[in-house]
Amino acid sequence: MKTYSVDIKVGDKIQVGRFKNVKAVIKNITLDEHGQPVIHTNKGEKKLFTCRIHKLTPGTKTPKQILLEVKNRKKS
Repeated sequence: MKTYSVDIKVGDKIQVGRFKNVKAVIKNITLDEHGQPVIHTNKGEKKLFTCRIHKLTPGTKTPKQILLEVKNRKKS
């Protein structure tokens, strides 16, 4: 089985758009209500992956609980 790691950080340049030909800069990285990574660029919000990664999905927590945890982590 192959494994891949993605090293994405604020300030990286990516290509977005229908044909992936528009340059954008990552301004922020957050999690959505399902615990999946979302990148915020100067062109808008984009999901980091188009599919959900099961091991990143929290167990029995509600979306509201996940958002509260994310907000608490930011304050710390």
